Amino acid sequence: MRNVLAALVLSLLLPLAALAQAAAPGTTDKLPFIRVDVPGKRVMVECEAVNADTPLEFLCVLAGTAEHETILRTQAKPSHIHASLLMIGMESGQPIRYSPATGQWLPPQGPPLQISVEFEKDGQKVNLPAWRLFRDFRSKKPMPPRTWIFVGSRVYDTGQYAADITGYVVSIVNFDLSLIDVPWLASSSNELLEYELNPDTAPPTGAKVTMILEPAGAGAPGDAPTTRSQEQQSERVTMDIVKIDRLRDEWQRSVAAHAKQVQEAANAHYRVINELRAEQNRLIDEAERVGRIIDLLEKQYQDLIVPRPQEETSLE
Repeated sequence: MRNVLAALVLSLLLPLAALAQAAAPGTTDKLPFIRVDVPGKRVMVECEAVNADTPLEFLCVLAGTAEHETILRTQAKPSHIHASLLMIGMESGQPIRYSPATGQWLPPQGPPLQISVEFEKDGQKVNLPAWRLFRDFRSKKPMPPRTWIFVGSRVYDTGQYAADITGYVVSIVNFDLSLIDVPWLASSSNELLEYELNPDTAPPTGAKVTMILEPAGAGAPGDAPTTRSQEQQSERVTMDIVKIDRLRDEWQRSVAAHAKQVQEAANAHYRVINELRAEQNRLIDEAERVGRIIDLLEKQYQDLIVPRPQEETSLE
């Protein structure tokens, strides 16, 4: 299967690589609804705000697919976005998968992506990390900062790129057919969905939105002269990096040290929820079967007790 995927990606990449070479060192915009800044290592995807009013499973989907569970939709084909990420030097990883050998679900793998969005709101240009468009639908607290990963979807036996069919561009829960996923086990069960649209930060419904995909941690592209304002920003960034390093060390001590237990707990959670859902479906089927029997007996009973007109006696 991976050989088929490699062949597909290569067939997509070859003409796109020619475009990139012709366009270097600038930006190619010859892909429909996509601009690729090869030197700056950025892929810019034209989108539109859908702003579904429900617990969400996606940041972005292909137009005409799962629009009831997403914030953004795009006309760009996921396979073209895949090829565009290859053009800026990224390599796809692996979607979520089940390991029969261990009896466990394995989380998606791939290089980290920073995703941001640009749009106009109230006459002002807005640029935000994509995670700021979400909030917890129970507590209403903002989604914590996160990165996504480039997993690369799958290829059907027919040779079709799966995400072109399903429309799964960027998910916030695990789907093995997503182009871009989260780097941990996150169930797509409706009962376990966590996030909804954050109306305080979301673009207006129908607004044109640019979704920007970049390798996580990449520096800002370009060699613009440094101004005093930029130097001040650099000083603030340096202080932020110190803070981030401290928090990373704390995470290593508090979380990474228990990685095996956390992974076991996550796999157990995923397995238990799936088994409970299967049991729930079984009980629903049983209840429906019993309900049909009740309905039949009720009908038979009603047929027995409903008075019937007696035959008239002839006077002759």
